[in-house]
Amino acid sequence: MGLDRGLAERYPSQLSGGQQQRVGVARALAADPNILLMDEPFGAVDPIVRAELQTETLRLQQELHKTVVFVTHDVEEAFLLGDQVVILETAAQVAQIGSPSEIIENPANDFVASFIGLERGARALRPKTTGRGTVLVDTAGRTQGVLVEDGA
Repeated sequence: MGLDRGLAERYPSQLSGGQQQRVGVARALAADPNILLMDEPFGAVDPIVRAELQTETLRLQQELHKTVVFVTHDVEEAFLLGDQVVILETAAQVAQIGSPSEIIENPANDFVASFIGLERGARALRPKTTGRGTVLVDTAGRTQGVLVEDGA
């Protein structure tokens, strides 16, 4: 879980939030469950630790091949970690189920489009040529990524 062995003698209250989250996941996995439920597991940690925990979760899932039901209100986190994403409307009504690509490319309704940021242009990217290559910018002109040619 990415924890130093020197922490083994400490009590949970003596650990940082990220370390406590790692211990919680390790304890859950120790029982070797078929399905692991993670309900907002990274909500109380800072963005750097959150990114580390997300990376560790992806690594563990690939290594252990466990089914993980991951509850989050962060659509970016859901799209990063999920093979299949379920978007719920009010009263826990299922609005859409699909892969992140399927949901972005074909939102089921206006609620889903708004929830994932299509209506405010958060996912509307356009190419911009720079001196070093092509980048993708959002509707406000902020660079969001670098376009990489196939085989590069």
